[in-house]
Amino acid sequence: MRTVLTTALTTMLAAALAAVPTAALLLGLPAPARADGSGAATPCVKTLAWSHDPPNTLRLADGEVGGVEIDLHRELFKALGCELRLEELPFARALIELQSGRVDLIPATLARPERLRYALFSKPLLYLHNVLYVRAADVPRTQGLRLVDLVDRGWRLGGQVGVVYGSEFAALLDDPRRAAKISRVPHRASLWKMLDRQRVDGVLANQLTAQHELGSMGLERRLLPTGIALPVESGGTAWSRASTDEAFVRRFNQALDSLRSSKRYGELLAPYGLSPSGQLLQRQP
Repeated sequence: MRTVLTTALTTMLAAALAAVPTAALLLGLPAPARADGSGAATPCVKTLAWSHDPPNTLRLADGEVGGVEIDLHRELFKALGCELRLEELPFARALIELQSGRVDLIPATLARPERLRYALFSKPLLYLHNVLYVRAADVPRTQGLRLVDLVDRGWRLGGQVGVVYGSEFAALLDDPRRAAKISRVPHRASLWKMLDRQRVDGVLANQLTAQHELGSMGLERRLLPTGIALPVESGGTAWSRASTDEAFVRRFNQALDSLRSSKRYGELLAPYGLSPSGQLLQRQP
């Protein structure tokens, strides 16, 4: 009879622990951790979607995936005790997978209104502007003007398919007459060639990415940044609402704040030509 009673009590206790995660705390036992803060015994594993966008995200010579955004996310996931998995996807496809939750996060993503329906956004890992680049001889012609002014004067602009560089650029796309002056292609390398060959008059690109690519293509003297820099807007890492909750995003932001206040942040940025505060260091001619 004692054996039957003991077995019954053991079964009831096990059921209570399984049904109520806080029961472990009541018994003085540590509750199993989870990335979303629910207390359920689920491993913290997230899939990051990336595409070839050096030096932010790229395939290295040894076949591994690297880049400043990848390095920073790996460091943050290590601090969070989570596993980071990587999947190479075009940006437009990655957004679709983010909606379903098959992909958990996309780095360096603008928080557009339509994306807020299916994504949460953590703080940006880097604060860099999107800048208009033109042929060297055309730089003086852009002074004191905005994108809309250039388009209205007949300038042809170039950008990547699926990429929105800011609300000012989005407003141009929403105007059919002005949108017709914007050429959009899948790969930015093609845009630089189009600009150099006078097929477009200006290309929008992230400061860090542009400096890296123009240097590697030998175009850093012919294609130069203008004073037209779109303001840094809300956005950062995009997280799927289908797979990640706000508690995890808060933890990620806290880990990022801690990293920024440490020497490690500067160590991770230095190989990419960025100062310890995240500012772009201009290359010497």
